[in-house]
Amino acid sequence: MNIQDLAFAMEERLDAYQTSGDPAVLREADAEKLAHQLFYAIDWFEPFTGTAAARAFNVAVLLAAFHFHRFQDDGSREDVTRAVFLYQLVCQTAPDQVPGVVLDSFREHGDEVGETLSESTLAGYTAQGINLLKEAETTGVQRLLDDAVEWCLYAARANPRQDVVWAESLVTLGNVLTRRYEYTGDEKDLDRALTVTVRAAEVIPEDDPCRLKACSGFGHIAIRMFRRTGELHMLDLAVNALREAAYGAPDDHEHRAAFLTNLGTALSERYRHVGVVDAAEEALDVRTEAVRITPPGHPDLPSRLVNLAGALATHTGHASAEDDRHDAAVTLLRQTLPLVPDGHPDRPGCLYLLAGVLRARFTHSGDARDLADAVDASRSALRAGAASGYRRSDLLRGLAESLSAYARHCAEPRLLTEAAMMLKKAVRQLADDDPDRAETLTALGFVLRDRFTAEGRTADRKRALAALREASAVPTAPAQARALAAVGAADIAAGAQDFTGATAFYALALEQLELTAWRGLERPDRERLIANFPSLVADATACAVRAGQEQRAVELAEQGRGILLAQALETRTDHQVLRAQAPELTDRLSQVLDELERLSDSPPGRTAGDTAQRRQAHERRSALARQREELLTEIRALPGHDRFLRPPSFATLLAAATRGPVVLLTASTYGCCALVLTKAGVQVVPLDLDVRELAGQAVVFLHALNGEPSPLEAHMTVVATLAWLWKAVAEPVLDALGYSRPVGPSSRWPRLWWCPTGLFTLFPLHAAGNHSPAQDGTDAVLDRVISSYTPTLRVLLHTGQRPGPPAGEPTRGLIVSLPSTPGLPDLPAAEDETRALQRRYPHARLLTGSDATTSAVAGALTECSWAHFACHGSQDIAHPSHGALLLHDGPLMLWDIAALRLPHAELAFLSACETSRGGVVLADEAITLAAAVQLAGFRHVVGTLWSINDAQAPAVANRVYDNLSRQNTRDPAAAVHGAVRAVRAECPQAILNWSPYVHVGP
Repeated sequence: MNIQDLAFAMEERLDAYQTSGDPAVLREADAEKLAHQLFYAIDWFEPFTGTAAARAFNVAVLLAAFHFHRFQDDGSREDVTRAVFLYQLVCQTAPDQVPGVVLDSFREHGDEVGETLSESTLAGYTAQGINLLKEAETTGVQRLLDDAVEWCLYAARANPRQDVVWAESLVTLGNVLTRRYEYTGDEKDLDRALTVTVRAAEVIPEDDPCRLKACSGFGHIAIRMFRRTGELHMLDLAVNALREAAYGAPDDHEHRAAFLTNLGTALSERYRHVGVVDAAEEALDVRTEAVRITPPGHPDLPSRLVNLAGALATHTGHASAEDDRHDAAVTLLRQTLPLVPDGHPDRPGCLYLLAGVLRARFTHSGDARDLADAVDASRSALRAGAASGYRRSDLLRGLAESLSAYARHCAEPRLLTEAAMMLKKAVRQLADDDPDRAETLTALGFVLRDRFTAEGRTADRKRALAALREASAVPTAPAQARALAAVGAADIAAGAQDFTGATAFYALALEQLELTAWRGLERPDRERLIANFPSLVADATACAVRAGQEQRAVELAEQGRGILLAQALETRTDHQVLRAQAPELTDRLSQVLDELERLSDSPPGRTAGDTAQRRQAHERRSALARQREELLTEIRALPGHDRFLRPPSFATLLAAATRGPVVLLTASTYGCCALVLTKAGVQVVPLDLDVRELAGQAVVFLHALNGEPSPLEAHMTVVATLAWLWKAVAEPVLDALGYSRPVGPSSRWPRLWWCPTGLFTLFPLHAAGNHSPAQDGTDAVLDRVISSYTPTLRVLLHTGQRPGPPAGEPTRGLIVSLPSTPGLPDLPAAEDETRALQRRYPHARLLTGSDATTSAVAGALTECSWAHFACHGSQDIAHPSHGALLLHDGPLMLWDIAALRLPHAELAFLSACETSRGGVVLADEAITLAAAVQLAGFRHVVGTLWSINDAQAPAVANRVYDNLSRQNTRDPAAAVHGAVRAVRAECPQAILNWSPYVHVGP
């Protein structure tokens, strides 16, 4: 240990004594040894100048206090002698640091007693520390940071007043210690930096200019603490403090660019680890501004250019295309390299980032020269970096990632061995709880997997699995990183035919995916993160089936499907059992969940006020999400509530099949099957198809729905698709259930619910069958069962448990009709549809034309028990949350509908295009207008899977309502089924007209 380390150890010992008041803390053998080492580390009889004088003063203050406290305890002559000797040195500079009895003795004996140092002198000591810090940042010489620490400590310890001058010395000390941590990786420096900066901030008035420096320093430290511990709370503190500094500084503030730079770093971390897109956009803005206001030749310009390039490379907003932003980042980094010559502390980071951007650009351009350049840049970064330091593991991982990318593309497996070696070194440099350990171990697992694929050595596969298993278990790592590692491990296990192991890993991945899409994020961010794992639900389900764990397969399919729906259902569930046991906890949870739902996910604002409001909403959302987690932890500790708001068990899910079978369809590279739930349990029905065949059929079918390549060929494609769907999927399922022939005229129709996953969500399962005129008669799902759909089993349970309207209660209807909508084609048949409804239900409220606005419709929905929409609808299968009902003044968006609370709602008929259509992206989230309407409160929804024929729509609607009027017990599913069969009987080949109509509900 050097002198400074010994001095810090002594300070910790004295703090422990002050906290406990126990003199034994100073009597321990280790304490005495420490004091002995520290005293003899300095030649007290040599004249002190410069940094040596500062260091001697700092040591003397600590040692004098140590020995004086010991003397006070037992009167030791040896201790008082040494204390007096040291206080004689201290009192020449800082008499206020000397105990009064000792100081009086000095004066009585005529010993030299100095004057208290002036504010300007103390500020000068702090300035000396700042100058040394700047020199160290320019030269990379660590010794200068050690000297800077001494000057800052000198300024603080020699100051008897806890004033702003004292606080500024501590803020500067925190900055120096943080920079030294960045050079050496010594975590104690970071802990000390946080402690002294918090102490300083406590005494600085809010309107004092020094507060901006304190906020910036604290934010920088909090970023480093977050990177070390993975605690999101530290990252939030960093963002808040740095926003106060960056946005509170005047335009001409000398440190404004530094404040903006630090804020950009915190925001980039928020985007990288949490997934907040707004943070990436804000990071780009503040880093651009930081570079703009930094003059040429400024020593911090290179680092700010590097930071700007990083923001450009990771920006995901609307500003630029992928290729453009990568090109811009590469150009900027290559222009920066001459500004950071060999030995410059920012050179390793510049080269490291350049390699990463080149790799990213290769994934879009396919230019192998980028990979070769990335390898060269990574090697140069590693050579330029210090042999130790907190970034060493990054540089090692960067080289490994460049080597492995080059090896994969250029078929150079020998480079994978070097990559694995680099990653092993990187892992050894990271503590077990370092958040970056997961990313590094994951990279190692993928490299070893690739080498196994190339060379076939089973030892590599075992090591790859071990690395990924360890990565998935790092508790401080981001949930998304753990999910990625778990998926990688599951893939390897499944490839080795270990489906039991694969199921366990996929289950962990699903658990981490739920945490990734946590409630502290806006909905678009949650959707984007879930979309990164498109096949996870199907793969988990298929592997559980292959492992013989059919019930677990059902649980996993439900856990991973409809994550966002499950979150929304939290606020719509009556927690009666919990309320009976813990009413106060129930109320607190309800308040948090309700406020979370009320927070808007509105698009980015264009004014400063809008931006500030969005930021406040994000901070509030994060705080509420943490409160939710804390409350759930408290609730789950109660007897009998350990499963509260956790994914439901198979026994709970099986209740969804009370009224009839529920069919979960799943397609994976590990197998395709139907999981058929009945009252008796679950039955696996293997399907004779593979996922590639299913994907091909989906593509062809989607083109046909768009009328491609011609209307006639599109019709033939739809007929062929329905026949294939019947043979490959529907018929095997129905036969397994015993529904092997059409239902006779006097027979009771069986009910069945389809709950498709993945690619199966794109198909009209209820309409599968042989509908070709060449067939002698038809055999189709419509002839064997009444079909309904459900987004998830939980939704089916939720809607099934809700009671229908009491007998005799008057129904309140709402008709929304837009035969003409501004900017869209007219729907002339909507008038016929509306007139027929008005004749049938003369007391229903009608909103049509200019009266059918988004606000008017939303308000009317809260008062009705049934609603009928005859208007345009739209869905974007690439962005399913953009689905909307198109009204007079604009779209009524899907999630605006879902946010409604409709206490009287029972039946909604969405006679509009694509109202029950989901997306190719986020298929397992079941994001449809029908699901949104059901979430708002309607138990039963009639929707459409694609664009409907305006002229045919009134005929289907009339038949549905005719059927409903003849029923003793209202059964919307049977009413829709009968209407579709009737229209099919009249126009059997008009398949695109009658087959899109579906029932969603219990």
